[in-house]
Amino acid sequence: MVILHRDNSVYQIPDDLNKQTTLLNKFYYLKFEHLLKSKNISYKLVDYENYDGDYYIGRFGHALLDKELHSKCFDELYEYYGENMWPNKKAYYYYDDKVRQYELLEKYGIQVPSVICNNLDELLKNVTVGTVIKSTYGAGSESTFYVWKKEHLDNIEEYISNCYNSENFFPCQIQEYINTEYEKKIVITNDEIYGIKQKLDIGWDNPNDFPFNLGDEHWANRKGNKLESLNESEFGLLDTIMDIKTELNTPNLKFDIIDEKVIEFTYMYGELLPETPKYMYFDVNTKSFEEKVMSINEFAYKQSNSVLKHLGIVG
Repeated sequence: MVILHRDNSVYQIPDDLNKQTTLLNKFYYLKFEHLLKSKNISYKLVDYENYDGDYYIGRFGHALLDKELHSKCFDELYEYYGENMWPNKKAYYYYDDKVRQYELLEKYGIQVPSVICNNLDELLKNVTVGTVIKSTYGAGSESTFYVWKKEHLDNIEEYISNCYNSENFFPCQIQEYINTEYEKKIVITNDEIYGIKQKLDIGWDNPNDFPFNLGDEHWANRKGNKLESLNESEFGLLDTIMDIKTELNTPNLKFDIIDEKVIEFTYMYGELLPETPKYMYFDVNTKSFEEKVMSINEFAYKQSNSVLKHLGIVG
């Protein structure tokens, strides 16, 4: 039997989203529940802890309330379920922790050079004009700011206070600002590697608006700049991406990439929906690029299907 963790209510999306956005961003457990029901696979919905099943699937996200709860029970859950659990121990270890990710990326030589600061004194001693500061925790740039003026150096504590995790900001990274037109996001799931690129903004009202000027819009309803499918020449780091997925023994990963350096990666992500139904991907088995037409509905379930396949719940 599959034990299915019910998403924490902190991830509830607004009711007024369009059909496509709702489908892509609805609770994880609803997607898994749909797939399990369609295949007549028995499951049990739980809030966090349960030790009655053969498999465990959980959305253990970065929101502070959720993280406080799943961090207390993860070790015991993994001790019981082992690799029949998603996320597994390695994926969970690196999730929502940029400093830990940096150590792994450094091993593969694809890291963005960083200075790690463990407290405010260290940060104030190392921060300079032209640097980006990132808390080790947080997603969607909600704990990141960019210092591009000398006067910004006098307000570092204010910028930290504007972050969602202001009371738990450290450790953090300091990175040199990379002046580039696009950020790439590349996903490996099942036997496919696919991705998109998104044009980066230039010019921000304040340091906390970096890099996409998204403001206070709910994360599920953020528009941002157009997502464009990658063409064959724009894919990079394929061998390394496959090696990291193998090392973590996880069904899927998303990598954020600038200038062929990985900023961060995650085992759990919002689906990257290209601007057209046809998208290019790299077939891990044939080692060749292919094109595929896929509906929004199919895209919405790619991540969930990959988890069930990886765990051996479905063929």
